[in-house]
Parts: sequence; C-alpha cells; structure tokens
Amino acid sequence: MIRRLLPLALVLTAAADEEFVPHTPAEARLFLRAPAEGKPLKDVRVSIGEASPGIYENSPEKRERLSDIRFPIRWWGWSECSISFIPAHDGVVELDLNGPWAEARPGILRQQEVLWDDLSATGTTIPNGDFEVTTGGKPAGWDSPWRPYPATGKWPLSSGEPLSGKSLAASWHGRPLVCQLPVKSGVTVTLKLHARAATVPGFKPPARLPRDTPAHRACALLKRGVNLGNGWEAPPGSWGVKYTIEDIDHIADEGFDHIRVPVAWHYHFGNDRIDPAFLAELEPILKHALERKLTVILNWHHFESLCKEPDKNLAAFATGWEIVARHFKDWPPRLYLELLNEPNGALDDEMLTRAHAQAITAIRKSNPSRTLLVDPPQWAGVRGLDRLVLPDGDNNIIASIHSYEPFQFTHQRASWVGFQDLRGISYPGPPPVPVSLPETLRDNAGLAAWIEAYNTRKGSDNPCTAAAFELLLDDAVAWSTYFGRPIHIGEFGCFKEADPASRERYIRDFRIAAEHRHLPWTMWDWKAGFGYWDADAGKPILRPALFR
Repeated sequence: MIRRLLPLALVLTAAADEEFVPHTPAEARLFLRAPAEGKPLKDVRVSIGEASPGIYENSPEKRERLSDIRFPIRWWGWSECSISFIPAHDGVVELDLNGPWAEARPGILRQQEVLWDDLSATGTTIPNGDFEVTTGGKPAGWDSPWRPYPATGKWPLSSGEPLSGKSLAASWHGRPLVCQLPVKSGVTVTLKLHARAATVPGFKPPARLPRDTPAHRACALLKRGVNLGNGWEAPPGSWGVKYTIEDIDHIADEGFDHIRVPVAWHYHFGNDRIDPAFLAELEPILKHALERKLTVILNWHHFESLCKEPDKNLAAFATGWEIVARHFKDWPPRLYLELLNEPNGALDDEMLTRAHAQAITAIRKSNPSRTLLVDPPQWAGVRGLDRLVLPDGDNNIIASIHSYEPFQFTHQRASWVGFQDLRGISYPGPPPVPVSLPETLRDNAGLAAWIEAYNTRKGSDNPCTAAAFELLLDDAVAWSTYFGRPIHIGEFGCFKEADPASRERYIRDFRIAAEHRHLPWTMWDWKAGFGYWDADAGKPILRPALFR
C-alpha cells in the first residue's frame, strides 16, 4: 500500500477521547498518488477547482508524485468534477478521497465530511464507483483507514440524498476513502466524480423565497455601477482619494446608474451620532447622486477589528448600524445600505450570521423597508454564498458578491497581496512568450502550477480566460435561483499595472458575462488604482469595455 498523505504532517490516530467539530465544507479534496517505483503523473487537469503538487510531503520526489486536487461543492446539490491525467508507468495510481483540513480552534480539527457518488472513469476502472456494494460496513473495493466508517442511516451519510441508486459514500481528512486505479503508461485517464457537502447535525436549511420580492424589484433598478473606491474607507487624513460633485456628474454622464460608496464608519461615531464634520463632506455627494438619478449603495468598509475579534465587536457593529440607519431613515428609498464589505478572518460563516442578524435587527428599527445588501463569507466570494444565512422573514435583502478571477492577472504588481514582483500576465492566456515565476514567489506552489498552466494550455483550459469567472457567475445564478435571493456584483476590476489592452479585454469580457446572466455590476473603481476615469486627463479609460 502506498503511504498516504497527511497535510501539515499531522498523523491522526484514533483515540477514545478524540474531539472533532462538525463543519460543512466548501470544497472537496482528493489526492492522486503515483507509487515510489512510478513516475509523476503528467498533464493533470481539472474541470473545476485546482490541482497542485503535494506540498506537505517531506521530499521533492514525493511531492512530484502526488497531486492535491480541490474543487468547490455545495450542500444543496451535487457538483461534478472531471479530472484527467497521463500515467508515466504501468501499475496503479492511488485515488484518495479526502476532505479539507481546518481547525475549529488550536488542536481541534473540523470534521468536514464530503459525500461522494456516481464515480466513473475511462482509461481505468473505479471499483464500486456507485458505492452500492458494502463489505464489512464500508464500500467494497475501498479502504477507510484510521477511524470507523459511518453506519448506514447515520451522520454524515444521512445528510444527503444519493445522486443515483440507494447509497453514497463519505470521507473527511481524518477518515479518507482509498482505492487503487490500474493504469497503463501513456494512456490518458479521465475520472468523473460527483460530490456534495455534508451538513452538520441539526442543520436547518434557510427558506427558499419566491423570485418576485421587494429585493428583486430593488435589484432590477441596478444595471451598471462604479465604486467610489479608496475614498471614505481610508482612515481620516490618510491616503483617501477625494470625491467631488464633478465626479458624480461625470459618472452619471458616462451612463452608470448607481454608485457604491465605501465608508469606514468606525472612524466617524461619537456621542451616539455620526460626526457632523464628516457628514458635511459626505452628504452633498450622496444627495447630488440621487438628484442625478443614481441609486446609492452605502456600505461599511474595512472594519478590521470585527473580522479579527468578532465577539468583541459585534455589539459595536450593530450599534453603529443603528446610528447610521436612524440618521438616513428619511432619505429616498434608492439609498441602499450594505452591511459589511468582504467578511474574512475570524468572522467565519457562523460569526457572520450572528453579525448580520444583529445589524439587520438594528436597522429595521428605523428602516423597516430599506433595501439591504449583504456580502457572503470568504471575502464576498461566490463560494461563500452557500454559507450565507439570512433572516427567513426578510425579503428585501440582496446578496452582493465580488469577483477578481483570475486573481493572478487582476492583481499582478499588487503589493498588498504579495504580488508586487508578479508581472507580464496578459489576458487571455497563453502568452506569446512564457512568463517566469518571480524568484520571490518560488515557494508559492499554487502560483507555480497556475503559471505553468497559463503558459501552456489553450482555450478554456487556460486559467487566464473568461472561464475563470464564467463558472463562478453560473454558480451564483444557480444559488440565486434556488434560494430566491437576487445577486449583485459589488466589485470586479483589474489593477492598472496590467497592460492596458489586456485590462480592457478582461473588463469587457467580465461585463458581457455578467450582463448575459442578468447580473448587475459595480466596477472597482472610479479613479483610483483600478480606475475607469483618468482624473489627470479628465477622460474615461475604459468606456469601450463597459459601454460598447
């Protein structure tokens, strides 16, 4: 038997006093492992997700022989992933169905169970790929080491309906499912897998709403917007860009119909009210925007203390929104409030649900019918939508997502994400001349794998094409349709350090993909680092990309 990978070198052994915290996973994880006498697999490709070397193995040779594959899954339906590779030896490859690794708290693992069904292959055979046959209480043809396999009808097997037949399988990081795939050197193997996330015991699914709610009608007023970014979300007196009435006129004249206004409200409270000096600066801009028939989305940006220490800041968050909502309660209904930009860090899905619930309650005291927007966990990414839990009885809430995929292109040269030395990424890939991985990023295995695929792959297989965001937008639409919550794209864009032609192609392709799916969008940003408008020249940079 080939030695199995243990991420982070954690050797898990069963013990009577083990403690694990059930948690619904956002992704499935599996490993493909060539034996010690074999050669590394060639041309490993996935239809969704990513494949990278086994960076947690303890030698370069072992890392090369292992492929670590992850792909997104959801709890309310099955996801399909196709994986292909070319063996370089005759013999077997180990297929290790696993799960994501994470700690609930130091020393205590999250038990993130992934459900599997209807596995099929060409170029090899998968034993009992429908999991209908059991031997000794576990799927026949599969090994389930380290801990007892769950009983039929018990959690986690009871948390989802099989895709086909009467049975399914389950695995997690602490109890993988392993089988051997017979392979021939040079014969391409293609695996088709289906997976979904097991929900935790006692899980109560959110309500599914109709598709004609006040939120849907409010969202229909939004089509093309722009962010007043790098402005009032900055600490007072620091790096913030100044916005003027003239900016609003230019925005309206260009053809935008709404603006998103990021504000770091935590800098502007005192004596149970908003600082009057700050309002004297902000309100004329907002009022003029409404006069110019622009819908205004007013959000809370960069509340980093809430993301780092949620328990200590939940009350301040709710109180802050009560103050803001009370101040704006008599403003026109085309002023929308967005609760929190890009939740992240310790503000995970469970804490975010609490934060949202408290803030919504506070706002509804003075604004019972105001349209609200909320960002899902995980930096407002599409993958966080499945973990976005909203009050079932409130039907005037829009979900707002952000998408900067492919991130390696849109954020090249961006120092705040560690990509200051990454450059030369054009859109779409592959480039006419291969791009080299910067020396300062040599240890970033995921980026190295991305660069290799970017340099060599054609068409939609290349990670720097429209496929990088189109699949995400499709998933967002599927979630919206299933749960009856409208979607708004609160941010997308590309840092100015990308070459101008690539940047324009990317912005155009994203805009077309969003509009094809009837998703309103708000570009980041108006005149800062991702800008639409050249403030020095007094003219637009990206008009053809957004309006032709």
